[in-house]
Amino acid sequence: MNHHMIHFLAVSFFIATTFAPANGLRAQEEKLEDQLRQKEEDRIGRLFEKIVPTLDEARKLVDRHDQLPKRRFLLLRPFGDDQESNEAETTQLLDEAIEMLDSSPLRDLWRELHATRKLIRKGHHKLAEYRQRRVSAPREKEAGLFDRAFISTKEDYDKMIAAEEGEIKASEKVVDDLKDGIVKLLKDLHLDIDRDGLESLLSSVSGDDFVSMIALFDNIRQLTGQLQGLTEQSGEALDIAKRYYGMHVVLVKIMDRMQHRFITEIDQEHIPRLQGYTKDAEGNIRQALELIRKEGGDESILRSNIESNELTMRAAKLYTEYLLQNADLIRSENKQIKKNLSTALNTYKTVKLSSDVSRLMKTGRQNFEALMKLQIPPLREFRNEMLRKEYQRMTTELLNP
Repeated sequence: MNHHMIHFLAVSFFIATTFAPANGLRAQEEKLEDQLRQKEEDRIGRLFEKIVPTLDEARKLVDRHDQLPKRRFLLLRPFGDDQESNEAETTQLLDEAIEMLDSSPLRDLWRELHATRKLIRKGHHKLAEYRQRRVSAPREKEAGLFDRAFISTKEDYDKMIAAEEGEIKASEKVVDDLKDGIVKLLKDLHLDIDRDGLESLLSSVSGDDFVSMIALFDNIRQLTGQLQGLTEQSGEALDIAKRYYGMHVVLVKIMDRMQHRFITEIDQEHIPRLQGYTKDAEGNIRQALELIRKEGGDESILRSNIESNELTMRAAKLYTEYLLQNADLIRSENKQIKKNLSTALNTYKTVKLSSDVSRLMKTGRQNFEALMKLQIPPLREFRNEMLRKEYQRMTTELLNP
């Protein structure tokens, strides 16, 4: 989906409701809603066709798991699978499915937002370069006619600067509209995240994973609806119904896998690195205080360095609290997912009627909807300009170790 199409989807509803004549407003709203609904149905249909082979393959591995030996002797493993190798194969398929499921209108807007923000950053770098080159550039009247073909004058750089500033301003408007579009899509998914909450997600190392998880859960909810419909259409063909329910079980395993990855990344990667930033800052402060005590440096600069490191420590503390809150939130949801998964696996082995399968899928879908009603807390003191910049600096470092 290109830049202009994504931007259109983000703001078209706003334009329709703001500028349309009153007598045609409702008709335009309904037409736009129908178009968006049809686009979403088509997207889910394509996703369903793409992912079913992977789900079915994973279902077969789930089917045979309990019949395999728990663990073969090392020398016997080349001659047959065991539960350990079967679980590894299943996990690989789950990860492949997660890649397929990481697509939705929400993800499109999120990616477009990041791409546009990157363009803005590049634009500011261009502005800095143009302004630097302008300093030594000759004025137009000072440059000879022949030289004008090979050099840029101050007036040329003035035009480049003005053009780049215009591009940045236009991109900033796109960013603002995309943010409104993302907040609206999140609210449509029953997620209570306002603009402040969105800004926190955008500045957090866990933000992209969180939005990916939301998109994945919504796709799973809709795919479960497709499986439920096919189950109902299968009549009393229990073998077909059980096959579809097995795919539903795999979808629940995917949710569990995604949540586990989210929690593990925070606990084992991001938090230890933030603790490392705090430790480094503490060391820098001790060193600066020692230099002040020994009069071994410029005291005013050293005092400023101490303040900067204290800011780093405060930002790391608040950032750690934020990530731990996110991890605890998803950990709490994961407890319910694990209960759902245990129930679904047991049901898959024991279900006897096709009608039971359809009813259980409906219940699973309702559970997904309940689990998606998350409330992500914003980063504390995010409106503090210095802390916000420190959060963003840390995020850049966490994403680029």
